[in-house]
Amino acid sequence: MLHKASTAGGLGFCHPALPGLLPSGHHGPLVVALDSNILIDLQQHGSELLDEGSLTFEGDATGGYLAELAALADLLNLWLLRDIRFVVTPASKTDAKKAAERMVAKRQRAIDALANSLAFQLGDWGMLAPSERPAPVPIGDETGLPPGPDRDLVLEAQAVGAHVFLTRDEEVLSKTVLTGPFMAVRSPSALMAELSSADVQPFFGGTCGGAGCPYEDWACLAPDLGKLDGLLSILDESGSM
Repeated sequence: MLHKASTAGGLGFCHPALPGLLPSGHHGPLVVALDSNILIDLQQHGSELLDEGSLTFEGDATGGYLAELAALADLLNLWLLRDIRFVVTPASKTDAKKAAERMVAKRQRAIDALANSLAFQLGDWGMLAPSERPAPVPIGDETGLPPGPDRDLVLEAQAVGAHVFLTRDEEVLSKTVLTGPFMAVRSPSALMAELSSADVQPFFGGTCGGAGCPYEDWACLAPDLGKLDGLLSILDESGSM
């Protein structure tokens, strides 16, 4: 169900158009697992991320970090109309990196909000989001990272069926070595560069239109916009961080 094309989800993607992100034969949503640092970005810079005209971040949002935030903003605006399914895995609930209790509570609200958005995309309120299930059993192995939360998050993302693990962590980006089902590990800027190279736009691009492609005669231009409620509830918190 997580990988199945649906009218509620909107226009998805095809392997021939995005071979570096999707497995062979896939025609459906792009499933993106979020690292903890991406969740924090959503909460800290929420309203700015959704408003491309206000990309002037305060504090330490400079240089490469600013570029990653701008790419995350582009990804969010693409998510509004395309079938990109953000998921969070159980390890994100405990990967608090010694955060204060207040921050942990905020993270849990963000995880719950993303699960709410996913339900709209699936068109199935009876299916539990990955964050609401027990920790999945690994279906592959990772040999580049030391044991710890980062490695656990990557393996969980692979186990729940994510196509992409989205992170800003330089060590995860450079050292992850996975065996088993393919999963790309990308920063927001790298993911957006790959989508842009395939001419992915809000209403077209990233599909193949071949025989058996569910998007060949796709008539639904917009997904169920109820998914916005979950995301907006995260972004509304950005002013109180």
